[in-house]
Amino acid sequence: MTLRLLEGLVRRGWQVEWFSAAYPGAAPDEVRDGIRYVRAGGQASVHFWAYRRYAKAQPFDVVVDEINTIPFFTPLYFRIPQVALIYQLAREVWLHEAPAPLSWAGYALEPAYMQVYRRTPVATISPSSAQSFERLGLRGPRSIVPIAVDEPAVERVPAKCDPPAVTVIARIAPSKRIGDALRAARWMADRGWTGTLRIAGSGAGAYAAGLKAEAERILPGRVEFLGFVSDERRTSLLQESSALWMTSEREGWGLVVTEANRNGTPAVVYDVPGLRDAVANDVTGYVVPETPEALGAATLRLFARANEFAERALAASRQYDWERSVDAFEDAVRATMMAYAR
Repeated sequence: MTLRLLEGLVRRGWQVEWFSAAYPGAAPDEVRDGIRYVRAGGQASVHFWAYRRYAKAQPFDVVVDEINTIPFFTPLYFRIPQVALIYQLAREVWLHEAPAPLSWAGYALEPAYMQVYRRTPVATISPSSAQSFERLGLRGPRSIVPIAVDEPAVERVPAKCDPPAVTVIARIAPSKRIGDALRAARWMADRGWTGTLRIAGSGAGAYAAGLKAEAERILPGRVEFLGFVSDERRTSLLQESSALWMTSEREGWGLVVTEANRNGTPAVVYDVPGLRDAVANDVTGYVVPETPEALGAATLRLFARANEFAERALAASRQYDWERSVDAFEDAVRATMMAYAR
């Protein structure tokens, strides 16, 4: 999303420099499609290299500090207007994705180190993410930049699998809680559902092996682990399915929900930050309590009104376009610059 926003600014006459970590095959300094890319350091050192480059020389009108878990702490050394671009906080994800004691340290320290941004304007992609920042003590102005996707909307709802299939598209990682999807599928099967659950996403190791073993034990032959899939295969999965499930601990928005809606597929999601914004409850899908039983029960209700939900999800998805997103982002940046000028 960041790339599309910056490309949009360049089309409107902005000059953009994007600093990031280096990686194999990438030039340390290059211009592509009007954006100057500067790369230095790695995952652990990119923040130091940013400080080294910009602490003294700041030939810009505004800086956008994109925060993905570990921030750049730009309020400590930039002296020009700043916007913090935060798609989501890590919070509970620390407890699922990092080993102890790092997981507990990350969870405990995130509220503390984010106080550096307590007065910084924040741009984010969902109202519930903005509320999370407020609860953390960030008091600066907050702007919502609506999500957009490259996925084109289908003209009409495609034909679906019969019996209805459910798809999960996510990393095979603990914070995605795919085990809940397996147990929801078992709950539905006990009540007469005869369809399949398809799980697309990369993941290996003991966690993935454990999920596959559980699937074979509780719902043999009815769960497909597809691994990483191409864009074309992902699109066909979404078009064939009657429902998408998302059971993450939290999201910034739930991008795959919007992609599913563009393909005429409604979603049933857990009531967590981001996901509760991506689905209009009882309109484009369901937002449910965080239990497999609630997930399964809502999905069976959705199947009973499948075409109605699919039509509304497709119609709602058409509002998300990149020009609208760039408009909101540009407004947030300009408002910050004007506030600093006063």
